[in-house]
Amino acid sequence: MNPPAQQEPRKVSIIINNYNYGRFLRDAIDSALAQTYPNVEVIVVDDGSTDNSREIIASYGSRIIPVLKENGGQASAFNAGFAASTGDIIFFLDSDDALLPEAAETIVREWREGVARIYFPLHVIDAEGRPLGRLAGGRAIPDVRLGPFGVGSPTSGNAFWRAVLERTMPVPEAEWRLCAEGYLVLAAAIVGRSAQMPRPLGYYRIHGKNNFACAPPRDGAARRATHAAFTLHRVLTRLSDGKMPPFEDWVARAPHHWLARILSLRESPQDHPLPDTLPRLVRKALSATWRHPYWNFRRKLAYTFLVISYSFSPRPVRRGLKWAECNAQKPIATLFLGRRS
Repeated sequence: MNPPAQQEPRKVSIIINNYNYGRFLRDAIDSALAQTYPNVEVIVVDDGSTDNSREIIASYGSRIIPVLKENGGQASAFNAGFAASTGDIIFFLDSDDALLPEAAETIVREWREGVARIYFPLHVIDAEGRPLGRLAGGRAIPDVRLGPFGVGSPTSGNAFWRAVLERTMPVPEAEWRLCAEGYLVLAAAIVGRSAQMPRPLGYYRIHGKNNFACAPPRDGAARRATHAAFTLHRVLTRLSDGKMPPFEDWVARAPHHWLARILSLRESPQDHPLPDTLPRLVRKALSATWRHPYWNFRRKLAYTFLVISYSFSPRPVRRGLKWAECNAQKPIATLFLGRRS
């Protein structure tokens, strides 16, 4: 897995995953093509877009490697892009984000023996590309064996060593139609060292229609999140040679997981995958909320309200809460892994 001590120049693959983001796609592609590092390939995966994305991709000709596929979700786009790539260092760039020109050069220069992933913050911009004066991502994350407490940086704020991805991919596609970086980040953290870089190397765009945040609430999303938790734990157990704690110990302080199970049980009890009861899940969710090692009192109090509301409110109220979460950039699709950054 370790990168060789001497291998120059290392090749970089920038894999852009796109679904109906034609409005922003040129910015992402142009930022990848404008890298100061010379040994870069740019792969653009279109996941069955119905807007003008494919016309935009075609306009770049041989400057990029196009991968056109039917819609299958973000994990399937990651898998298809990685299969087409040849680089030693892999960026997965969301098509509504962009990289700074020196991103690839900086990452290559900073890579060290034993590093599985380098993550970095991103400048937050609005739909028109105007800076909003804050950063997304770049936060340290704890040992993954302690629980699923976040990913450190959103998709575009990560670079992975190829040998790590060869061990951990493909990403399971049914579970990770959205937020597939969560799988990649936690799997990489098991097989190698994650290095934190304080310098921002790209742009994270907030535009009100982010696919991860503003998809309409769908029945089954919480159930998929529950399945994803089990799947990820099995993968991490295999990658760590059995050195993961038992599943319920692993998620004991992860309130997002327990809330996902509450929602799954309430949405469709007959399809819920576990012999849960609502009182038990509420106790577990509240316990996890107040035992969470990285939340302050204010956030724990707010999440307590969220747990109780989801647990005992009628369906129209729950849907209203989902809508509020969408506007707050905290979608149901990320209940298992929590905040993207």
